[in-house]
Amino acid sequence: MARLIVESGNDAGMVYPLGNSAVTVGRSASCDVQIIDKRVSRHHAVIQPQRHGYVIEDLGSKNGTYVNNKPLVGRCQLRNGDRIQIGDCELVFELDADEPSQAGQDGKTSSGVKLDDPDGMPSSGKIVVESASKLVEPELRFQREGLRDPFERLKVLYRVTESIRSILDPDELLHRLMDIIWEIATPHRGIVLLKDLEEGTLEPVVVRVRETASDEIHISRGIVERCMAEQVAILVSDAPSDVRFAANESVIQGRIRSAICVPLVAKSHVLGVLYIDSQVPGEVYYTEEDLELLKGIATQAALAIENARLYQQLIERQKLEKELELARSIQINLLPRKPPEVKGGSFAALSVPARKVGGDYYDYLELSDGRIALVVADVSGKGLPAAILTATIRASVRMETHVRPEMSVRDLMSAVNTWACKDSSNNMFVTMFFAVFDPVKRTLEYSNAGHIPPLLFKPDGSYQQLQRGGCFLGIMEFVDYESETLEVETGDTLVVFTDGVTDTHNEQKQVLGLDRLITTIQENLHLSAEELKDEIYEATLMFRGAEEQFDDITIVVARF
Repeated sequence: MARLIVESGNDAGMVYPLGNSAVTVGRSASCDVQIIDKRVSRHHAVIQPQRHGYVIEDLGSKNGTYVNNKPLVGRCQLRNGDRIQIGDCELVFELDADEPSQAGQDGKTSSGVKLDDPDGMPSSGKIVVESASKLVEPELRFQREGLRDPFERLKVLYRVTESIRSILDPDELLHRLMDIIWEIATPHRGIVLLKDLEEGTLEPVVVRVRETASDEIHISRGIVERCMAEQVAILVSDAPSDVRFAANESVIQGRIRSAICVPLVAKSHVLGVLYIDSQVPGEVYYTEEDLELLKGIATQAALAIENARLYQQLIERQKLEKELELARSIQINLLPRKPPEVKGGSFAALSVPARKVGGDYYDYLELSDGRIALVVADVSGKGLPAAILTATIRASVRMETHVRPEMSVRDLMSAVNTWACKDSSNNMFVTMFFAVFDPVKRTLEYSNAGHIPPLLFKPDGSYQQLQRGGCFLGIMEFVDYESETLEVETGDTLVVFTDGVTDTHNEQKQVLGLDRLITTIQENLHLSAEELKDEIYEATLMFRGAEEQFDDITIVVARF
């Protein structure tokens, strides 16, 4: 009888038997297993009996279901001892010792896999094959006669295809595969070793042994590495009778009589190996027919594993895309919805990230005394890390201007720098231009923290660069920034931009540059602030052509 045991939570110690019908888990009183926890959904998960045991499926819960500390995606085959986390409640899935599970009728799982150093492994040859008829006495030979028939082997391969083609969870797929191998090959030990996608090391993902097998599994590293390096299947028909393996430490410690190791190859990429062996003399000796069958199974399994991995990556990518879309909508909402309406001035702006979210930021702030503050910042890097730091810079600027609206421009820059040093990592910094326009006095006070110098144009096309200020924000604390106050006349135009504008490059790897930008602005000074902003952005599009946008682009135009 299978059962669920509550190990932690309000009902710790409770035991729920699992029978032939589905068992629902959730906060609702209608659930078979009720968990009173606000983090648990009303109908959170369901456990269903299957031919080969039980599977658990999350029912779209808000906070998810975890099996052995891994988030549950889709359906998952439950194994004896699996730990299920739902909210603050932890349940353990248990099977009676005499009840078959997905491990097989007399199988158990083990994690004690050791790859021994290569010794006694031949260094050449396509496939190591020894005929059982030559190495084994007739009375000790055990043949699974049915599998010698090619038609029967074809039926097995068809069964494998039918069993695993619709399984998209890699863990469930591999255990189902081992179920079939356990049944047809009757090994004493079966292991699936897969290469870690990040580190490239071999990791045992499915380990199954019979009760009579040794607890720690020793496998010859030479067999496994050669199997993967040469992409060949290896058969050891009778290891103790073979002089090449008689002194092999893994053969001696594992009491190996016969073994098969086949590579899992998908699209010329080796994913890992499938290894089985037998230990009891006279019970099972693997033959060339077994080898060919395992090779066929491994080929199908490798493709299924690759498809399952691609599916999981697709799910993760879609999830990330949704999160990035949400982050993008949040970042867009942080930008001003419309420019301020001020007598004697007009403003226009746009910001286009190179990715879903970016590190550029601009803002208008209407101060209590009627002045208008303008800020443009550019965080080093792109993507989500830059977007997060951008949000903190925005928050610090708004807080400082709200709490101390009378603060000078240079003092505000110093205060924001202090916050940036606390919030940024060692390899990130911020450039920022901050200016305050006084519509009554017709003055513009500014400070530039390492930002690409904005351009202040006169109606005749002459200009000056606004460079006074100091170093980047977030590099060092207690920096004294400088500021400058300029008188602005009717018709003067201020253009503030990030380096994504001037660094725009085309297919010939040429950059737009400052000279082309200045020429574009001078040719369009007769336009409104909104129209001039559009012309500048259009110039970047025309210049880069089919080339992708390399960096975030922000443009702010102020017409006084």
